[in-house]
Amino acid sequence: MSFKLLRILKIAGVLLATVIAVSACSSSATSSSNAELKPIASFNTALSRLPSEINIPVKGKITRTGEVYLLRGLANVFSRGMDTMGAKMVRAGLDARVYNHSIWKSLADNIIAREKKKQISYPIIIMGHSLGGNASALMAKYLGDNNVKVQYVVTFDPTVTTFVGKNVNRVINFYLPNDANSNVVKRAPGFKGALKNINVRGVRGLKHTTIEKDSNFHNQVINRAMSYTKKRRKKR
Repeated sequence: MSFKLLRILKIAGVLLATVIAVSACSSSATSSSNAELKPIASFNTALSRLPSEINIPVKGKITRTGEVYLLRGLANVFSRGMDTMGAKMVRAGLDARVYNHSIWKSLADNIIAREKKKQISYPIIIMGHSLGGNASALMAKYLGDNNVKVQYVVTFDPTVTTFVGKNVNRVINFYLPNDANSNVVKRAPGFKGALKNINVRGVRGLKHTTIEKDSNFHNQVINRAMSYTKKRRKKR
């Protein structure tokens, strides 16, 4: 049995065990805003932004420009580091929202539709873990292919090779390489931005289920996100 298959089975086993352990309480951990979520169809039609699904009680006032999308991995019970990072961003004044990776295309289509109506607050920033990392790169490329600028993309240990294309400015991939080193982000035709795949296997304590929880990574990407945004002008 190959190392790659063993790693996949190991990750799957950890994820399944976590699902069983937390499934009974996961619904009670969600924020009160979850009860107010609108169906995706009406969300797209209305051109409003989908309320965040962040699972940490947090209050913050949006004082900075930009739209930050944080995408979780499997089953909405993993990737809790994305919620923690999202809470930090909200407290810093960023409009950061957490979603499941599976709705990345609906989020992107909404951005494209709002762009046509000049309803976007730039810069657009996308981050994700595991399957959410895969989706972050897919979402960024899809937006770029539709002439929507994406300033910053961060992926935490994606599970497959993904590509980023034109109109994407900077991409950072923190990853634990598999045996084929195939869980990296690559340049698609037209990409002219900066791209780094950072192998973090030597960092003590990091594994697939903890990489997105690392506070040092949080600080790095939040500081970078803050540098791309500006203080919003006060309405007169």
